Amino acid sequence: MNLRRAIIVLVLGLCALAPAAATPRATAPTWVAAWYSPPFPPTATMITNDVRVFDHQTVRQVVRLEAGGDRLRLRLSNELGLTAVRFGAVHIALSSPNGVTDPKTDRQVLFGGKPDGEIKLGEALESDPVDFKVSAFQLVAVSIYYPGRLAPSGHLLPLRISKPGDHAADAVMPFIDVARAPSIVSGIEVEASAPRNILVAFGDSITEGAGATPGWNLSWPQQLSLRLAKIRYGKNWTIIDAGISGNRLLYDGAGQRGLDRFDRDALAIPGVKAILLLEGINDIGAGSTVDTDTGPRSADDIIGAYKQLIERAHARQIKIYGATLIPYSGAVYFSAQGEAVRQAVNDWIRRSGAFDGVIDFDAVMRDPASPEHLIGAFQSGDNLHPNDAGYAAMADAVDLNMIMDAARKPRR
Repeated sequence: MNLRRAIIVLVLGLCALAPAAATPRATAPTWVAAWYSPPFPPTATMITNDVRVFDHQTVRQVVRLEAGGDRLRLRLSNELGLTAVRFGAVHIALSSPNGVTDPKTDRQVLFGGKPDGEIKLGEALESDPVDFKVSAFQLVAVSIYYPGRLAPSGHLLPLRISKPGDHAADAVMPFIDVARAPSIVSGIEVEASAPRNILVAFGDSITEGAGATPGWNLSWPQQLSLRLAKIRYGKNWTIIDAGISGNRLLYDGAGQRGLDRFDRDALAIPGVKAILLLEGINDIGAGSTVDTDTGPRSADDIIGAYKQLIERAHARQIKIYGATLIPYSGAVYFSAQGEAVRQAVNDWIRRSGAFDGVIDFDAVMRDPASPEHLIGAFQSGDNLHPNDAGYAAMADAVDLNMIMDAARKPRR
């Protein structure tokens, strides 16, 4: 054997002994929250128009997704209902703000391979994945056909309600009403190439966006999302709005009380890294009216609820930021007693160090000449809810570095 041949044999032998190159393993899909709506039970406080009966009708809901992906899936909730919910068809499509959909993007949503189904009492139903390419901040319409007569329980949201018939696939749905009515759609997730960090905005109507121009997506969490998307590391974040209009920390009424829904509507959101809490003004205001059976709420009552939520978030290594309660003088449930409670609560939020960070919405929104009132240019007209400009000011008041810190460092 000549030298050249001996070298070739040796190299081949060494190659045979070397481990084979690892075959790349397919990674499991990462599903991230793109939109969320807290489940809502029927309660005695709901007015007649809120208990809506759908009779062989289609309802269409337009929502803005806060994250993009190539596939998505829906979550329908009957967790807090009174009876089983039967649906006949579900479709999703890109949409204009007025609910006119792009027919090229329309997809039928299946559940276990079937287009229809039933959600048992106390349960939720997750759809099969749907091939549906969507970008962050695009509008989609979810259309659900109810084949029978039904009064479902769900979050009260703006819905287009059709004439009788299955119009879920119609680009232009023949509707007879646009109303704030119960929706059983409680979540939309998208399939992402990598995990995302989630900030949950937890609160009441001021977080949900009451007072903003309807259909313009100008709540403070939605405007904060746009701020985050403009910075480098902010693109890895999604803000989920878990506000319920009328919600309170300590008592049921408009939805379950905050203490009871916190685990489901904040801690259980996949990928949650931080929670921004703005709640308590309804406890203070409702406790000051003569027609309530809950009695006045003290600062210690509100602070005690905050401490419970902080402890539960920290037990899960999730940061929780506290926001001061904004002025409400002139609102229907304002009282001098309630104002004293608000001031005491805000003082504790600022000084206690119990939260991982503080957003001083009160300082941004109060009128310097009359600190018990909202700045006139920032309020919607009821002396309680901000307008578009007010919500923009609130979004601008959030320290983006504080949010980034929730992903970079473990809780102190």
